[in-house]
Amino acid sequence: MGQALGRLSYLFFTFLPDQLFARLPVTRADLAGRTFLVTGSNTGIGLALAIHLARLNPGHLILAVRDLQKGELAKQEIVAQTGFEGLLEVWKLDMADFASVKNFAEKANAILKRLDGAVLNAGIHASKWDVTTDGWEKTLQVNVLSTGLLAILLLPLLQSTTRLPPPNINASQTPPHLTFTGSGALFLTKFAEKSAPKILEALNDEGQSNFKDRYSSSKLLDLFLAREIARLPRAEGLVVNVVDPGLCISELGREVDLKPVVLFILMRLGWTTAKGALNLLYAVLTPTPPGAYISAGEIRQPSSWSRSKEGIRIQKQVWEEMLDVWRGVAPAVAEII
Repeated sequence: MGQALGRLSYLFFTFLPDQLFARLPVTRADLAGRTFLVTGSNTGIGLALAIHLARLNPGHLILAVRDLQKGELAKQEIVAQTGFEGLLEVWKLDMADFASVKNFAEKANAILKRLDGAVLNAGIHASKWDVTTDGWEKTLQVNVLSTGLLAILLLPLLQSTTRLPPPNINASQTPPHLTFTGSGALFLTKFAEKSAPKILEALNDEGQSNFKDRYSSSKLLDLFLAREIARLPRAEGLVVNVVDPGLCISELGREVDLKPVVLFILMRLGWTTAKGALNLLYAVLTPTPPGAYISAGEIRQPSSWSRSKEGIRIQKQVWEEMLDVWRGVAPAVAEII
C-alpha cells in the first residue's frame, strides 16, 4: 500500500508539475582541454547532450555507439550545429555484449591520457523478452549489467585524472564525473523480484519476472549502481551521480507499442531531447554529493523505498550479485574493486 501511494504521489506532485513547469539550468563551463565520452550518443538524449558539450569546446569528445555508421552521421550533425573544431571521435560500443564493453574500456585506458566526464547513457526500453549472446535478458544487460561493468572498468582512468593539473591555464580544478542516465520511472517500479533469494536470477527468468516493470526496475538498479560505486575507494575524488532527464520525445521507446492515450500524453507533456539533456549537462559539470540523484536540474531525494532499510538491504544484495557476474566476465574488476 505504501509503495502504491508513493507512486501516485510521485505522478501527481512531482512528475506532472516538473513536466509542465520545470525551468532547467543551462550550465556553462570552459571545457578546453578536457575529455568527455557519452554512450548511446548517436540519437536522442545522448546526441543532444553531445551537442551541448560540443558548444562548450572540450578538447576531445567521444561518441560511444553500437552502429558506427549512425555515429558518423551524429558526428556530422554535431559539427553542423556547433562548428566544433576539437577532436570528435566515434567509438564502437555494444552494451548487449560484455566483450564489446571490455574492448571499449581497454581502448579508453590505453589511449586516453585523461577522462573528465563519462556519461553512461545507453539504454533500451524493450517491449518483449529478448536474450543476449551472454545469456542475459537484454534490458537487464544493456541498462544495468553492462552499464555497471563499464563504469567500474573506467574508474582507474577517471581517478588518475584527479591527479592531473588543469588542462589549461584558465581552467579550474574540476573533479572528473561519472554520470548515469536514470529515470523517474524508478518511483513507479513494483520490483517484485526483490523478494527472490537471488534477485538477478529472478530478473533473468522469464517465468519469474514481471517484464512490464522491467524498464522501471532497471532504472532503480542504476540508482543502486551509482550509490554503491560512489562508495568505492577507486571513486575517491570523483563525482558520481545519477540523473533523470525527464520525459522526452525520443527514440528510446521505439520498440514499445504505445497506446493512443499514452502517445497523447507524451506529445502533450514530453520535452525535447535538447531540454532533457540539460539535466545531464548539469549532472556531468556540477559537483554533487556521492551517488546523488538529480532531477529537474536539482539534487533531490529518490523514492522513499530506495532509502528505506529494506531498500538499502536489497541494494547491497543485488550489488554483491552483480559483482559476481562482473568478476566472471572481466578479471580486471577484482583488481579495481
